[in-house]
Amino acid sequence: MKQPLTLAPVVSAKDRADWLAVPAIVHSGDRAFVPPLLMQEKRRISTRHNPFFKFGEAQLFVARRGEAPVGRISAQINRRHLEVHQDATGHFGFFDCLDDQEAANALLAAAGGWLAERGMKRLVGPLNFSVNEEIGLLVEGFESPPAILMTQSRPWEGALLEKAGLEKEIDVLAWRMNPAQALPAVNRMAALASDPGRLSVRQFDMKNYRSEVATLIDIFNDAWSDNWGFVPFSDPEIDALVAEMRPFFRGNYGRFVCLDGEPVGTMLGLPNINESIAGFGGRLLPFKWAGLLRDLWMERIRSARIPLLGIRKAQRHTTLAPAMIAMLVSQFLSESRRYSFEWVEFSWILETNRAMVGLAQMAAGPPAKRYRIYRKAL
Repeated sequence: MKQPLTLAPVVSAKDRADWLAVPAIVHSGDRAFVPPLLMQEKRRISTRHNPFFKFGEAQLFVARRGEAPVGRISAQINRRHLEVHQDATGHFGFFDCLDDQEAANALLAAAGGWLAERGMKRLVGPLNFSVNEEIGLLVEGFESPPAILMTQSRPWEGALLEKAGLEKEIDVLAWRMNPAQALPAVNRMAALASDPGRLSVRQFDMKNYRSEVATLIDIFNDAWSDNWGFVPFSDPEIDALVAEMRPFFRGNYGRFVCLDGEPVGTMLGLPNINESIAGFGGRLLPFKWAGLLRDLWMERIRSARIPLLGIRKAQRHTTLAPAMIAMLVSQFLSESRRYSFEWVEFSWILETNRAMVGLAQMAAGPPAKRYRIYRKAL
């Protein structure tokens, strides 16, 4: 017989501990699950440390049966989203739940009620906390571990959301390419440039790291401005990104494609540290951080993720555009062979982005993973 269900906003230290414990409980026995680093997760929900709280507010909820946590969710309002889209949309995130429909219904009702009380008309998610962080609920590709900064879900969780009255908003996709197998097809596309003499690709200049990141974000904000859910990176987010990437970032992880010497497109790759931390049990201290650094600097990691890839809107529909994207990808895949990468993940890609979907399918076939964003009227 089930213990009675209770649901509570996260206000106490015990509430926070139970909320943070939910993923390990839900994914117990899931061989593809990579426990998030507890120290990092605590910082993410801290109003003092996460730049999201400079322009947003959130409430966390935890569901319990008896004393045991069985599910969690966040409800958040992103003022930058509202300024850009003016759609009275609030978001939910960090959804994880055992196969317990009553608990899922209660979590979503709590998140929706909190948002409705603050004037929101729509509930969309999961976003953890914003579109510039992890998004989507995994609905295909449960067998393999997620790449860095991507989520893992259980097969029943999508059904829980749908039975609670949510429906699909949009899907985002992840492709995994074997560099050796994908490179010939990408090189053929790169060779299609109608005027290749005007194009060049360069790595990040690490002597000017901060300004290079600023250029990358400027291009990204322009390139993605017409995409679903787009919200430009804020100054606090950029500052956090600069600080967080610096310890393990190298110049060959980033690329700019230049037109007549001016950067007009960009690509950012990240070593997939999930390979290293999968066995940490969420604990980096006291000594496991040294193993992570050793894997990074001795180049033991055998996979990578490309989270940012795009060209400025002014170049998007020119004859050079396909070659620009292909040149960025080609050079990174060539570099990946030196590191003996088994795969490079391109994620996330909107299912509506036909150009990128076409390139990914040509180089790698079907997507490796599919993540779904849901919606519900409030």
